Amino acid sequence: MKPVEFLKNKKITVFKGKKITVPDVIRRIVMICALCVFTYSSYELTNVYLDYKDGDEDYEDLNSLFEVPNISGETETQVDADGNIIIANNNKGAEWVWDYDGMLAINPDSKGWISQGNQISYPILQGNDNDYYLGHTAYYSENKNGSIFIDYRIPEGLEARNCIIYGHDMLNNSMFGSLIQYSSKSYYEQNKTFDVYIAYKHYKYYVFAAYETDSVGDTYTYEFPTDEDFQNYIDTAWARRLYETDVQGVGLEDHIITLSTCTRHNDDKRFIVQMVRGEEVTDDQQQ
Repeated sequence: MKPVEFLKNKKITVFKGKKITVPDVIRRIVMICALCVFTYSSYELTNVYLDYKDGDEDYEDLNSLFEVPNISGETETQVDADGNIIIANNNKGAEWVWDYDGMLAINPDSKGWISQGNQISYPILQGNDNDYYLGHTAYYSENKNGSIFIDYRIPEGLEARNCIIYGHDMLNNSMFGSLIQYSSKSYYEQNKTFDVYIAYKHYKYYVFAAYETDSVGDTYTYEFPTDEDFQNYIDTAWARRLYETDVQGVGLEDHIITLSTCTRHNDDKRFIVQMVRGEEVTDDQQQ
């Protein structure tokens, strides 16, 4: 075999006299690079999918711990087409029942639970910093889903005048991924309230504002030395909202929750949904 002659007459001599032009070599290099990129991207996407799946399964398991049979004990008598009598128990299936002590046994950092239909149903945690629960679930397992957690600098937690709660904007809409849909008023019209369990109590919260803001700014104020400071905060949030809501006003005696998540178009921006505490929900009202 003759020695390979590079770039001689713009051709490369290879096995048995076959020749490949320089553009052919470039095309093959590009194809190999593209294949490497595709393989690496597929690997990364697979890891992301598995991470999402593991995180979702953690929270599905956690939700299932609070599901109990909803059996009323009542029976009803029915007659089928052949005249046979059928006695059936009035069993409505599983019912989700909040158990604060049970949640504390799983994670002592638990402060409550937040839920909204099938979109959101997670424990609310509060750690010693704002980093740990960005990458760990309520089971302490490392995961990109992270947790829903209160800013660690707010000692009053969910009883603060303004309780700031963080959660990831996951692409599969888990965690706080559904919050950015509040940019549309039509979505708000279908999702006006949240259920928030604070220790042993259950409250209905009403959304009053949704807007985009900077990742650092006065939206994240949690200390109000005077009533005037708190009123100014309320007025500012009111002015920023994207559309009017059913909430007519927020007062000095109210408790606000500020939900914060990332946006998908700018790392320096956050999407905010703010809600005000309404009535306490009793066991009788839940039935």
